[in-house]
Amino acid sequence: MKLASTLAVAACLLLPLASDAGVIYEWRPTNDGTPRNITFQLEFTQETVDSGAFSFVVPFGDYTASYPDSGLLSLLYTFPGTAGYMSYQPPTEKFRNGLGHLDMDIRFEAGGYLSGRIYANNAENHIDLLSDGTLFTIRDADSDAGMPGAGCGWLPCGGAAGYLRDVRMNEVPEPHALALFGLGALAARGAQQLRPRRRQA
Repeated sequence: MKLASTLAVAACLLLPLASDAGVIYEWRPTNDGTPRNITFQLEFTQETVDSGAFSFVVPFGDYTASYPDSGLLSLLYTFPGTAGYMSYQPPTEKFRNGLGHLDMDIRFEAGGYLSGRIYANNAENHIDLLSDGTLFTIRDADSDAGMPGAGCGWLPCGGAAGYLRDVRMNEVPEPHALALFGLGALAARGAQQLRPRRRQA
């Protein structure tokens, strides 16, 4: 009985890890266009994903501290070769340097894909994406510090194509999901072992 109780408590402690995490969509290139080797991630609440569509605009120069109920949890954009990056977490913080512009109108498609358009600018770097179906093309990317590591040099560049897809569609489950599955299996096993003892008693 102690084993079953311990497993139940452990499972309850791990549940917040699964429930509090947002849904992350990640850039996956399909060609060798520029900018290369970038990281672009968007994280949404599960409720927002379930709604099927999302539109969100932050006007440039808007100094509002946060948008806690926007449905967008975070945006991250990085590229190689410089220290330039873009991060934004509407529930808790503004763009890193206090200036920024974000305009997105997207849909959550079957198979964990996104479609639509996304423009993000933090006054130092910007990126503009538009999809044809679920295939996005980077129409324009630029940085005040240049983007030589991304194959762009000092001039704006574009042409990279790829998907923004739910990272949960990867083949390897996340560690906390595996832990919950394992605990559930052990709890079921423990419950089966307890039944014969009760019958004998």
